[in-house]
Amino acid sequence: MGMQVHHYRLLYSVLGLLTTLGWLWFIYSLENTQLYATSGFTFWLLIAAQLLGAVIAFAALLPIDGAVFLGLKKSEFSPDPFVVSGIYNYLRHPMYAGLMLFLLASPEQSYNGLAFTLVVSAYMVYGSKLEEKRLLAEHPDYLQYQQEVPAFVPTLKSLKKR
Repeated sequence: MGMQVHHYRLLYSVLGLLTTLGWLWFIYSLENTQLYATSGFTFWLLIAAQLLGAVIAFAALLPIDGAVFLGLKKSEFSPDPFVVSGIYNYLRHPMYAGLMLFLLASPEQSYNGLAFTLVVSAYMVYGSKLEEKRLLAEHPDYLQYQQEVPAFVPTLKSLKKR
């Protein structure tokens, strides 16, 4: 008997949080050098980009059941439906896109912070590929959605189409 999906998600969420915290502790315990610090217009532009990233990530949570997503409760659907409403009309992976934008738009950056940002971003891109394989296997309609909606950065074509 295999692990139930909601237990798998809960385990994944807990392990993801613990490994991220461990990575953060490790990387920030190393000797560090500041890479850059912005000021003036550039500082505020990057803060605005970070706010946009946070809004995008938050918008990704609105049309889904957060308790099911984290594995705290069992979904009433099997397989889980893939969501195409809200921000998912414009991005297939808005949560990842928002978090990557938030991390990449930091107005101050160190070498260790940049290493963390790049590793987390690479993980999200790779994770999205694995997630899409699962969605393609579970939902035949996902292929058309995948062809019409960009993964991380909306295009003018996708904004007009939806």
